[in-house]
Amino acid sequence: MKSENSQQSTTTAEPSAPEALALGALGRVLAAQDFGALYDSAKRELRSAIAKDPIDSLVVTCLGGAWLFYVAEKDENEKVTSFWDALVFVTTSLSVGYANVFAVTPAGKAIAAALNTIGPAMAAKALEAPAAERDTHNQESVDAQRQLIERIDALVGRLDRLATEREATANP
Repeated sequence: MKSENSQQSTTTAEPSAPEALALGALGRVLAAQDFGALYDSAKRELRSAIAKDPIDSLVVTCLGGAWLFYVAEKDENEKVTSFWDALVFVTTSLSVGYANVFAVTPAGKAIAAALNTIGPAMAAKALEAPAAERDTHNQESVDAQRQLIERIDALVGRLDRLATEREATANP
């Protein structure tokens, strides 16, 4: 039994080689002078891909995220023993955000954070029509509105003429 006065050693774990490499790369990206431009470009590309075809984006995110999560967790996480375990974790992260699997590695936690951040928004848009179909529908809607406005304008013109004729016949 340790005495109350004994000090516990506090050691900081050194990052593994892959973690150090990833942290170094992240540091270089964040330190880059054009990080803002890089970040803006990444946001535009992500939004564009999701808008272009929401369900394809979701499928790629599910399968790609599951593969990355499996690779990150398989040797360290007893609950991730197959690609299918990782896929269940990822699909749950994209929707309700809860499963009986939790990330234990730094890479797995980073993947989980990204999926939990953007996943629900992606999943919510999954059944929307691709951008090209929405654009076609929007144009059809605009065309229909123009036609309706033209018909209303024609009716207003006819009503104005009828009102003028009626006034002329009422006040000879």
